[in-house]
Amino acid sequence: MRLLYSGGGVDRWVEGAETRLAAFRSDSGYWYLKHGPMTPSDRVLVEDLGVTLLMNSQVTWRNAKSIIERSEELDLEGLPVGSLSDTSAEERQAVAELIGKVAAWPGFGASTATKLLHKKRPALIPILDNLAIFGAYLNPQWGPNHPAPDATIKDPKRIREALDQVFFDVTRPENVDSLEALRVLEPGHTTIEIFDTVWWIYFREVEPVRRRVP
Repeated sequence: MRLLYSGGGVDRWVEGAETRLAAFRSDSGYWYLKHGPMTPSDRVLVEDLGVTLLMNSQVTWRNAKSIIERSEELDLEGLPVGSLSDTSAEERQAVAELIGKVAAWPGFGASTATKLLHKKRPALIPILDNLAIFGAYLNPQWGPNHPAPDATIKDPKRIREALDQVFFDVTRPENVDSLEALRVLEPGHTTIEIFDTVWWIYFREVEPVRRRVP
């Protein structure tokens, strides 16, 4: 099976999607996806930060303090019902604004914000990793000779761009059958989780973790 990713306006076919999906089971992020939160689905609590560590979030006391001080600002009940695939442009704007609100908090950016919020709405909010999504998926220059730039994203317009592109790719005819077949292999995962994880493994194959030499 294969999936077509064109976030940066360049079509990239990722072959062997089922193999990459299976490979993700060895990633700590797999346990993030498998974890069932004990916290309410319509409230963000300090306790929600813990599971984001499985997705390599860099959370500190600043993130906890921000949640304590600001989480009452969030209207999770007002989010669209259902999956990202079913949203209208207006609904994606509302999601982008919510993510942007959290991304603007001290200690946060789009990456940590979506790792926090994804567990509240796993079919609606994709994980917008700084490197894999903004640095690579949305970057037409990204590739073996052009590593993904690492920058913290807070701009709601950029977040909306990412949501729109993920929406486009998960609903495009070239991907629908493969995504349905891949969900059979991981029935507990949502469509955007399948899409995210296949891309993450592909991203790390092209751009392995840079390790410091002691």
